[in-house]
Amino acid sequence: MLTTLIVEMYAGGMSQRAIESALEKALGQFVLSKRAVSDITDRLPHEYEAFRTRDLRGHAIASLLMDAVSEPLRRWGSKTGILCVGGICVDGRQVLLTLSTAHSESDDSCLEVLRDLVKRGLQTPITITTDGAPGLSKAGEAMWPRALRIRCWFHKMQNLYQKVPP
Repeated sequence: MLTTLIVEMYAGGMSQRAIESALEKALGQFVLSKRAVSDITDRLPHEYEAFRTRDLRGHAIASLLMDAVSEPLRRWGSKTGILCVGGICVDGRQVLLTLSTAHSESDDSCLEVLRDLVKRGLQTPITITTDGAPGLSKAGEAMWPRALRIRCWFHKMQNLYQKVPP
């Protein structure tokens, strides 16, 4: 649990020294040294790389879900796009397939991510669910032309709700 807290603080933009100090203040005593915090945060890039390059042949994906979200890089800094690709397996399991920084939802950047998934062993999904972003749709159709394209119901309802009077 402490490791998760440190990772969240670090991802939120706190320095290793600030994390050490914040933990000491919150708990009223010295908890971890800057070195111990550094050991935890130094593992993050390696864990992400292992996640990003893992073999996907064991996942029989029935439905692929793609969306991009905008996340802050640092607490007060700029934002970047994160392309999230997940899936629902034929046995009902949900799996996060990849997270990739993307400066836009362009079909070229999305197609690059999908090609990487195929290279790692992902088979053609039955359906592909996206919001209304044309880049996501085009990339999915280009990669898997036989997969059924589904528009995300959440986004559909959100758009409809904005058009209906109170």
